[in-house]
Amino acid sequence: MSDARDNRPAHGVERQAGKPQPPTQAQPPKLLLVDRDPALRTPLERCADVPATVLYAGSIAEARVLLHAEGPVDVALIDPDLGDGNGLDFAKELTAGTSVTQALVVSGSDRFELAQHAMRAGASDFLVKQSGAAELIDAALLADRVRAALTRRDQAHEQQRHIRRLKKLCKRLDAARAEVSDQVDILCNDLVTAYQELAVQMQDAVQASGFTAIIDGELDLETVLRKTLEHLVGKAGPCNAAIFLPASMDEYSLGGYVNYDCPKESADMLLQHLADVLAPRIGEHDQLVHVRDNAAMQVLMGDDWHYLADSRLITFACVADDEPLAVVALFRDENQPFPDGLEEACRTVADVMGETLARIIRVHHRATPDEVFGEATTDELLGEDTFLPHTEWDGYDAKQHPFGEEDEPDDNGDDDLPF
Repeated sequence: MSDARDNRPAHGVERQAGKPQPPTQAQPPKLLLVDRDPALRTPLERCADVPATVLYAGSIAEARVLLHAEGPVDVALIDPDLGDGNGLDFAKELTAGTSVTQALVVSGSDRFELAQHAMRAGASDFLVKQSGAAELIDAALLADRVRAALTRRDQAHEQQRHIRRLKKLCKRLDAARAEVSDQVDILCNDLVTAYQELAVQMQDAVQASGFTAIIDGELDLETVLRKTLEHLVGKAGPCNAAIFLPASMDEYSLGGYVNYDCPKESADMLLQHLADVLAPRIGEHDQLVHVRDNAAMQVLMGDDWHYLADSRLITFACVADDEPLAVVALFRDENQPFPDGLEEACRTVADVMGETLARIIRVHHRATPDEVFGEATTDELLGEDTFLPHTEWDGYDAKQHPFGEEDEPDDNGDDDLPF
């Protein structure tokens, strides 16, 4: 036994020990003995049930050199009393972090405090060397402890494998969660947008149904104009409101008016100017316009903007079949903003009133005798939603006007009608 030790170098020697390597194991386990006395090296090599590669170092420095050359070991048997350092600190260094190295502290002292410090340093077992005995540690006991350490090593490997797998799964789950979160955000935004659009549509439907109920079935133009003005003033609050009706291709006349704060002596001039300038522009472009300051008013009305200086204005056209049938204007002092939601209410009025005026015109056409329109028949006129030229009313004074009492003809022969 002594001759065998004398024939090998003092430090850093590797030797295969025990039974042949089983086919299921990629390589034999590595055992590292760090002790100033190499007496335990032979028992380790002769552990029949634990075929292993045994590395020996007499100091911490030599052990680090071996670890650098050979890589991590599976089991390290470390004496706490080493010449160049504390073996317990070295055991803590080997088992730190994710290392699966199992550290066994082998000491000639059996003090309980030393065993406690060894466990706190990361050692998984504590063995006591018998001083003066033929065998420092019973071979069977040593083999059992090494085998148990290797089992713990395998368990640590399996645990780390599970941990790596769980980390991968967690990353995949996190990626899936992020994707689902993005999809949920998109869905929520779509739902919010859809809800807002639905709310606007419902509001428009409510407003439309409310205004439709007000003028539903009305065929008298004056009644329709009066109820429309009442409805708009109720939505806008106190303001000046006017409805202009087309009298010819590019001319409009006043159909109805609510005076809020305009001086009576200048109201007629203002309304005539709006009929001549504002109504044709709005009727031509068919857009709701909301003017909030003088600069915007000047852009809308050009050189004539001073008629509505320092005023707020909302104006729009009531259109049916691409033909303007009325232009509505609401205005008041610029220091009195119109309420929120008035623009939507005005758009609703524009649609409903356009349809109502078109219906009145169709009923008027249907109620007019064929001979009044020359060779055109009533059936042909029913397909047209246009205004009757004034010339077609000449000689029709004896007939009852469908919109109320007829006006007397002007000196030029044209009737002063709202259309």
